[in-house]
Order: sequence, then structure tokens, then C-alpha cells
Amino acid sequence: MTRVAYLCADPGVPVFGTKGSSVHVQEIVRAWRGSGSDVTVYCTRRGKDQPADLVDLEVVEVPPEPAPAGAAREQANENAALALADEVLHRGCGLVYERYSLFSPALSVLAPVLDVPSVLEVNAPLIEEQQRYRQLVDVRKVETVLRRNAGTADVVACVSEPVVRWVRERVPTARTVLVPNGVNIHRITPRRPGRRNPDRLTVAFVGTLKPWHGVPGLLHGVALANAQTTDPARCWRVLVVGDGPGREDLELLAARLGVEAEFTGAVSPDAVPGLLDAADAAAAPYPAGVEGQDDYFSPLKVYEYMAAALPIIASAVGQIPSILEHGRTGILVLPGEPAAVAEALARLARDSDLRERLGASARAEAVQRFSWDGVLTRITRSLPPVRRVAAQ
Repeated sequence: MTRVAYLCADPGVPVFGTKGSSVHVQEIVRAWRGSGSDVTVYCTRRGKDQPADLVDLEVVEVPPEPAPAGAAREQANENAALALADEVLHRGCGLVYERYSLFSPALSVLAPVLDVPSVLEVNAPLIEEQQRYRQLVDVRKVETVLRRNAGTADVVACVSEPVVRWVRERVPTARTVLVPNGVNIHRITPRRPGRRNPDRLTVAFVGTLKPWHGVPGLLHGVALANAQTTDPARCWRVLVVGDGPGREDLELLAARLGVEAEFTGAVSPDAVPGLLDAADAAAAPYPAGVEGQDDYFSPLKVYEYMAAALPIIASAVGQIPSILEHGRTGILVLPGEPAAVAEALARLARDSDLRERLGASARAEAVQRFSWDGVLTRITRSLPPVRRVAAQ
């Protein structure tokens, strides 16, 4: 049995939270536990939404000391990460797995001292994200942290090709491996066949309500699709699962467009499967040309839609065309084109067989290619042979 130390030193990622990053943490932990490993999580933010199947998970929390924004907060985050590393050194482990965060040098400290296999998981170009959306004072330090961690790790698991390139540009010697995100195919299962409601159809969106997720385009697309039919049974309503700073504006837009829309607010990951089961289709309507919308994302929502056997309408941007095959596992549309969304919705409304066929193919693809167990297997198989044996 491998004793895995899972580190998440990013205070913006609660281990037990509702964000996609929190779901990612939980699912990788589940995959490790499912492999027979003994996992201890070391984090700076525990969170409060603890799933029932993880109540026995040992979690060591060291929150950063309160500090004003700027250099003091950055130093507090680094200090907390080093305190977590001390906890790991005290308890020991057989493998270090760290979710990359800006100010945590933990992996580069732990792996050489403990002489154990190590994995650095990189989900985004955090340095540029921090500079663009928040504040970054000590750029030299975060570049150094990345170089040390990525240079030390036996495997640097990257969620997309752009993230692989981002790491290699800064750390040419990093042992990177492309490992897209996944989905819990046991937690999210195929929806019941047939329409959810004979009087109307429902298209779901799951995610944070920020501009680069494109929900306004979905609402406009639904309005256009509904205006093109006189049959109420072919009209669509929208189910928005999630919360964020754009919610009030989206509610106003839906009302102005005359689109029936239900906003659930933030929900626990355990609630998502039941909400998806209430939908007839799902959307990932990313817009075009939004500042901050780069092509490095590997969207969890798309994998969840697939596992739920939903027909998917998604913008052909970023990694999505490598996840969905147009006409077989989803319908790809031009980004930022409500008319294209409307056309796809109208097509799905007319053809129930198409809805079922797309959903069934998407589910099969999720099982075959995108389970979290498969994600972890690709990571562990990328360990050097001697390290792989040591981690058993």
C-alpha cells in the first residue's frame, strides 16, 4: 500500500468546496484511494462541503496567517506551504503528489529529503492568471518555485497541450505528460431515457457565472430557437447550475429575452448528477475573443455532461474539439454565435433519436477515455520504472 501525501497549498482551492478545482482535488484523492493507497491531504483550506464518502479522509490544514494584500500575503502563503511540508516530513509518506500553486515549494523540499516518487499536477498557467486577474508582487519567486518543483518532480501532469508547452518553456527539463481532466463515471451515471417534461425541453449549464463561460450566448441562442417554432413542446428552458458575479445580470437578461431560466446557485458536487438528470441537453457555450479565455482549459463540465449521457452543444474552442467529436459525441458550434447555438437546439428539439444517440456515444467515450481512474493510471505509468516500483 502506497502512503500518498496529497498537497494543495492554494488557499483559493478548498478541498471540500463546490468549485471545479475542489471537485478535481476530491476525484484525484478518490482515484488514489480506489487504487488501494492510503491518502493524507495537506492543505491550506479545508472547506466545509465534505462528501459522505470522504468523511474518513485524514486532512491536515495549515491556513496562512492573516496578511494584507501584496508581498505580505504572498509570504504568508509560502510560510503555510512550508509548514505543510514540515507536517509531511514528520509523518512520512511513500509518494508526494502536489497540486501546483504559486507560492508552494513543498514538492521540491520533500521529494529529495524523503527520496520518494513525486508528481506535480499543473492545471493552468497560474503566473499569468495571477498577473491578469489579481496581483502578483514577487514574480521572481513564483518563477523560481515553478522551476524547482517542475525540475524535481518525477512527473509533471498537465491537463492540456498548452499547459505542457507553458511548463516546458520555463522548465525544459521537466518530465511532462499530457493528462486531460476526467469524470467520476460511478458518481455521474446515464440519465433516464426520454424527455424530462413533455411540455418543454431543458438545456443545462454547469459552472461559475463569469464572462468567459458564455452563458449570455446560451440565453440568446435559446431565445432565437424558441422564436423559430410554434410548437411549445420544442421550446427550451435553461437550467443554470452554479453561481458567480454574473448571476444578477444573467437573470435580468433571461427575463428581458423571455427565456425561462432556473438558477440553482452554488451546489455541492453530490447534487450535480440529479440536476443533470433533469436536463434534455447540456451546453458549454464559450464565447470568442474574451480576455482571459485561453485554450489551456480542460473543462470538467463537458466530461460531466458526457458521463450523464447528455447531448452536448459546445463551442469549438480550446481542447473541446479533442474531447468531443462533432456529430458523434456532441455538436460543435462557432464560439460566440447565438444563431449557431439556436440551430443546434432546434435540431435536437426535432430529433429525439439524435439526442439519445449523441448522449449514448458521449457516455461510452467518457467510460473508455475519461474516467478519473484512467487519469491516475496515465500519471503513475509515467513515473520512471524504479520510482513506479517504489510507489507500489
